[in-house]
Amino acid sequence: MKIGGTAVSFAVKSPRTITWLMISSTLILALLAGLPSIWPEAFPFLTPLKVDTDPENMLPEDEPVRVFHNRMKREMALYDMVVLGVVNDANPDGVFNPESLARVYELTEFAKTLRWEDPANPGEFQGVIEADLIAPSTVENIEQAGPGTVKFEWLMESPPYTNEEARAIREKAARIPFLKDTLLSTNGKAVALYIPLTAKNLSYRISQELQKKIDGFEGDEKYFITGLPVAQDTFGVEMFKQMAIAAPAAMLIIFLLMLFFFRKIVLIISPLIVAMVSVIATMSILVITGQTIHIMSSMIPIFIMPIAVLDAVHILSEFFDRYQETKSRRETIYQVMNTLFKPMLYTSLTTSVGFASLALTPIPPVQIFGIYIAIGVMLAWIWTILFIPAFIMLIPSRAFDNFGALHDRREDREIALTVTKAKHRIRSNLSMTWLLAATGRVTFRHARTVLIVAAVGVVVAIFGINRIVINDNPTKWFSPSHPIREADRVLNKHFAGTYMAYLALTGPEENISVERFAETLSARLAARAARVRGELPGAGAVYAALQNEIGRQGKVTSSRELLEELTAFAEKNEIGRA
Repeated sequence: MKIGGTAVSFAVKSPRTITWLMISSTLILALLAGLPSIWPEAFPFLTPLKVDTDPENMLPEDEPVRVFHNRMKREMALYDMVVLGVVNDANPDGVFNPESLARVYELTEFAKTLRWEDPANPGEFQGVIEADLIAPSTVENIEQAGPGTVKFEWLMESPPYTNEEARAIREKAARIPFLKDTLLSTNGKAVALYIPLTAKNLSYRISQELQKKIDGFEGDEKYFITGLPVAQDTFGVEMFKQMAIAAPAAMLIIFLLMLFFFRKIVLIISPLIVAMVSVIATMSILVITGQTIHIMSSMIPIFIMPIAVLDAVHILSEFFDRYQETKSRRETIYQVMNTLFKPMLYTSLTTSVGFASLALTPIPPVQIFGIYIAIGVMLAWIWTILFIPAFIMLIPSRAFDNFGALHDRREDREIALTVTKAKHRIRSNLSMTWLLAATGRVTFRHARTVLIVAAVGVVVAIFGINRIVINDNPTKWFSPSHPIREADRVLNKHFAGTYMAYLALTGPEENISVERFAETLSARLAARAARVRGELPGAGAVYAALQNEIGRQGKVTSSRELLEELTAFAEKNEIGRA
């Protein structure tokens, strides 16, 4: 304990220096982390606070499943969607009545306005993608208007004025398989709006704006907002809020427990200070080094706090037991630290190594979580062996009157028995001592029974581990009474589901020559023209024009280029209108 003895001796002799060093270093770290977040323009060379609530980032960016997922989204123009369900169980016609559909229409028009300029890309907008929004007023109704004629119209171009018009909208939607159990429920009691977003991290903001609009509505309708991005983003936001509540609550519980055991508020403040300093310094280092605070990172304080007070509690407990022997703070601290320095060092090192081993996992947020908890544990150990002795030396000696466990010296017993507070303390100490002694006797006399109970516990634990079910449904991360959980339950009852699952089909790559591809395409066009010539007399001329164009494309080098040329030809000659 040569190095440790030197450090402890310095802390005992210069307690104010240690206190100043701890406060100043923590304050500097906090400023380096906070200033670029508050005034980024003034401190561009520092890293600002970055918060990420997207569970997708639990995987590295080069993870194959994530790369494939993002590639398919780009190629197929797929977007994450917020699902807004409108349910009316009070009206016999369900939601298909003029009043309900008017509010659905108003909500749809409002959703189209939820777009903002992207601060990261000036000139571009983020938010709702109006063109892909699925709602009664944005989808088409397709029906035959006469022989050889197809009629396209909006399913609900404007809100209906009569019940008959509202029922007609329901009947039209029910005839379209794509909309049944997707846009409207089979019983007509519910309608769902599917609101695509440019980025899923906007889902919480979008859902809050929609809820504000809904709060201004009257009527029998009930509104439910859900969807995978909403569940994920809301969980991330609420997780940070819960950690903001849980961390102070944990600190309060630790304070009450130490107050119960040591009965000296001025003394038990020091472990709490060490815990706070360790948390602030660790989170500041995390921000300064450019790491993103992910959902996992938000739990770092709640782990560091109880670990940070452990060594301090050992010191205070040993100090409590030995103080009455010497009645000298300095001497007692030296004895305590000489006894506890190595055990505290080893336990802190093993704890840090255990958390640091998470850096070997392939999940970046878990790596950050483990590494910075390891840093926090070692910071807590350093400030414990330095600040706790310094703090004890800063406390006036009179504060230690009637403090500590009494021993069998006659003068101590006589003094203690004359003080009322000491009587209470003796009863408390005796009760705790009796409990510890009784536990020791039971363990010694019934060692075999203790081992059997432990073995049974291991067997039960193994059985329990095999019963674990991994919950990968973000909706079920919330309590059953949470609005998102309730929305998911209600909408799944009325519709085929609220999440989208996509199946990507790819065929084998075939090295087909352009000439062969052109011949096959021309033959298919001729066959198609023969089939529809009776119904659409003008179709033959259209197909003939396309076949002639295929014959003129002799310079193309690939089938893709040929199709692009044909598409351009069709658009130029307005073949789609023929």
